Amino acid sequence: MNDLQQTAQDLLRMTDAKLVQFGKDCLGIHIKEQATNARIVHGGLSPCNIETFLADRNVLRHPTRLVLGYGEMEPHQFAEPGPDTRDDTGKGRILYLRPVLGQRSDLIALAISYMVPVINYGDAVTDEDCLGYGAALMGMDRETYYGLICELADVVGAEECLLGESCPSQPAELDCGCPNRLKSLCA
Repeated sequence: MNDLQQTAQDLLRMTDAKLVQFGKDCLGIHIKEQATNARIVHGGLSPCNIETFLADRNVLRHPTRLVLGYGEMEPHQFAEPGPDTRDDTGKGRILYLRPVLGQRSDLIALAISYMVPVINYGDAVTDEDCLGYGAALMGMDRETYYGLICELADVVGAEECLLGESCPSQPAELDCGCPNRLKSLCA
């Protein structure tokens, strides 16, 4: 029996909970490897290379464009990806960024670095995956990166919204549902 056959046999013997955890662990490893590769190719992410970074299909699975606007963003978010209705292929994405970020290109790069796993894998990723990816992409330790993400949330005025609680009040045009993904990191 070769290694691949042995691995398949091991997977068949796992409990459902262990199999789910194994899948999450593998995705987390893959996401960090992607960030490391993107860092090697692009030298991290900065205001100077955002355009080429977003165009790289080895980094982003979907064509992605940036929009300074709220889209379907919750009050506790600084960014939120959504489908790009202008893309005829149906694969395109828009990354909505809080409009105040238009005045801070350094923070746009930081927001993008956090959101890449969400653009690529949607609801399968966790906040931890986003922090791990962003820290690896930006060449920082996780705690330093986490601190910068908290500062980003403070600058844009993202409101705290914890799981199991109702969201703070917001403008009528925004819908509030408090999804598990992208809860306030800095509570």
